[in-house]
Amino acid sequence: MELIFRICLFIAGVINLLPCILAFIPQKISSSYGISIPNQNYELLLRHRAVLFGIIGGLMVFSAISQLYYSMAVLVGMISMVSFVILYLLIKEEINPELQKVMKIDVVGITILLMGYILFRFF
Repeated sequence: MELIFRICLFIAGVINLLPCILAFIPQKISSSYGISIPNQNYELLLRHRAVLFGIIGGLMVFSAISQLYYSMAVLVGMISMVSFVILYLLIKEEINPELQKVMKIDVVGITILLMGYILFRFF
């Protein structure tokens, strides 16, 4: 079961790692999230957000490969993805299709990570 968990952790890690690319290609932020960036202040915040995703995804992928820090990697990954889904659901106004897609990808990541972790811990 550990191998299945490591694969699930790796997949969830890659899901979190991919947005890190936006820190280095800021012109793709608008199309990826379906938003306009009104000034450099917003760009800075969004690029920093991308770096944080790199840290989270990197920890998860590292953990899956090295077999270290399983619990921490799962906790950090779950906090990241679940918090986005909760914040998404708390917004009363309509959210654009690109951010809807991000939310759905996070739900898939949560499901994969949770299934892998449950299999590893209890079976």
